[in-house]
Amino acid sequence: MDATKTTQARRHQERQRRLLEELQRRKAAHVADYRLPLAYPAKVTAADSDGGDGSTSRPRTSQEFVNARLQEAGMPLGTNGGNEQSLAAHAASVGRFARDLEGTGCYDAVQVHVGPAAGGEGAATNGNERAQSQPPEHGVTVRLKEKNWYKLYIGGGVNADDLSSLGTTNNGSGGAFGSMGGAPGAALAALPKLQFETSASLLNLTGFADVSSASYFVDQAGSASFRAVHDRPLASYLNRGGPLYEWLMPADPRTIDAGESQNGPDSGNNGVSERQVYVNDAQFSIGGGSQTTLGVHAAFHDVDHESTRSSKEFVRSIGVRLANHSRGAARTGMDGGNVGGAYKPSVSPPESMAGPYLFLDWNATLRDVLPKRSPIHPFALDCSPEVARQAGTHLKHSITSGICLNGCFVDDRYDPTMGYDAHAVGEVAGPPGDVGYAKFKGGFACHLPLALLRMMALGVDDEDGTGYIDSSEGGPSVIGAAVHSSFNCGLIRPLTFNGLLGEMPLPSSDRFYVGGPGQLRGFLPASIGPRANKGGSGVPGGDALGGDLFYAATLAASVPFPSHFATLRQNGARIFGFANAGTCVSASPFGGRSSLLGAGCVPLWSQILQSSRVSVGGGVSMGTPLGRCEVTYAVPVRYGPRDARKSVQFGFGFSFG
Repeated sequence: MDATKTTQARRHQERQRRLLEELQRRKAAHVADYRLPLAYPAKVTAADSDGGDGSTSRPRTSQEFVNARLQEAGMPLGTNGGNEQSLAAHAASVGRFARDLEGTGCYDAVQVHVGPAAGGEGAATNGNERAQSQPPEHGVTVRLKEKNWYKLYIGGGVNADDLSSLGTTNNGSGGAFGSMGGAPGAALAALPKLQFETSASLLNLTGFADVSSASYFVDQAGSASFRAVHDRPLASYLNRGGPLYEWLMPADPRTIDAGESQNGPDSGNNGVSERQVYVNDAQFSIGGGSQTTLGVHAAFHDVDHESTRSSKEFVRSIGVRLANHSRGAARTGMDGGNVGGAYKPSVSPPESMAGPYLFLDWNATLRDVLPKRSPIHPFALDCSPEVARQAGTHLKHSITSGICLNGCFVDDRYDPTMGYDAHAVGEVAGPPGDVGYAKFKGGFACHLPLALLRMMALGVDDEDGTGYIDSSEGGPSVIGAAVHSSFNCGLIRPLTFNGLLGEMPLPSSDRFYVGGPGQLRGFLPASIGPRANKGGSGVPGGDALGGDLFYAATLAASVPFPSHFATLRQNGARIFGFANAGTCVSASPFGGRSSLLGAGCVPLWSQILQSSRVSVGGGVSMGTPLGRCEVTYAVPVRYGPRDARKSVQFGFGFSFG
């Protein structure tokens, strides 16, 4: 009898547990699917610095700017119940909005509160009587904890331009992003330079999260640089009500017919989301929007080329950049996480920004080329005649445009195992400068897990989602193994603009250079390609002169670090083996202007194949907050007699190369 009662009690408890679980499931589904219409416009308040008593004051930030960012993040404000989103969709939109504003560097905290609309503000009907039968709209309040309007900094840091993956070295071209002189993934042959920094910044003076800053740097080698930047959304320059302003900023939803309004990241919000790309829980404008940024910058700095071509450059530049956003990059992946780090001005290298990043640059640069002096005879030069002939002052006037995905379609930006990445950059230099050329550089990288390749080849389904294939399905598989490939190339051709510039040779600073970790491992930076017969005392193999065309290709395979190295494995360290191939060639003798793709086409392509260098090896890589770092050992298997080779290398970069 007691046993029967015990069994019944257990069955009753089991039924109660199942009923409770079903109730919780239905409740969660109801809450997630609950439609919540939101009022327009959202209120914007400034929280006190302590944030304890909840008191608020008037913020510096524009209410129109905040409402635009809310709509671009996917929040359907002012839809009158016609196309309202669920609570789950609202939560995702709020997260995107908060990360977006915090990424500008103008706010310590961003909070969004949703509740009953006060004073009937959310009851706007757009003149439509059917709104009376719709659920009441809820008010949205954005509370901003703004940073001080000024910021002073004195301290040390790392030269971020040294981490640029667009070239193995900064060539002093004066562009906003350096030289375009190498392939993405190119890294340094040495650690990036430490530097002393002092800066003063003005934040959010226009109410559009604008930043003005002036910075002075001195690195460990004694080279000084100065940079001034004013960076702000393009809409803040324009008059409200103008056609361009109306195109950039989202329309007032109260003026749009409810039947024409659509919501959400997938379908657009009053036409807003049609111009947005949603990646890793963040939005990026690809055609207008309040994130479109116009930055003005001026700079001067020294560039040391003595280790590769026995010269230095003193660069003074001014420029303007129009870009789709101004957020700095942070380590991220397709699974989510941070997609934008601390604010970086528009003058920062495009590959250092969060992606996708579209930009258009105008730059005017004055460059003084200073050949290396002999340490013994002060009036003699310690460089090749080709470098000596380029001494003097040159004015470069250029327009540059490009797109960089910057790892937004890979699982980990700095240590990817799945996805793809790409970039393409074009530049034209001409009058009123004395340098004329057209230049293009692009590349593509692909990463695939080995298990996925095996499943594709064997037709095996990954039912449990672990990426593991049992040995019975065709042999053992290493969990986490991946294959990688990349290809990068560039081409530069001189332009005379109908004789305005004459038959001047292309400056060495604007040509391509290949070599170094992350690009062509086993070779030092700028160690292959056209060289002078002699070089300075620091370049015994001859000064590098740069090429008109280059390519660099990589094929690699990687596996996670062994499990008994727990710390390294948890931080994403991987062991990889690789094969690199690449070359850098000149279409004609140094200083000539023969056609690259004309009558000399066949000899040129033959020259590319014959001059290709190849290396194989292995190493360890790991993603860090600064970027991708790697230590490699490479064995050059095909090289030239004058190539500068180095087996063990350490490098930093922003992408896999």
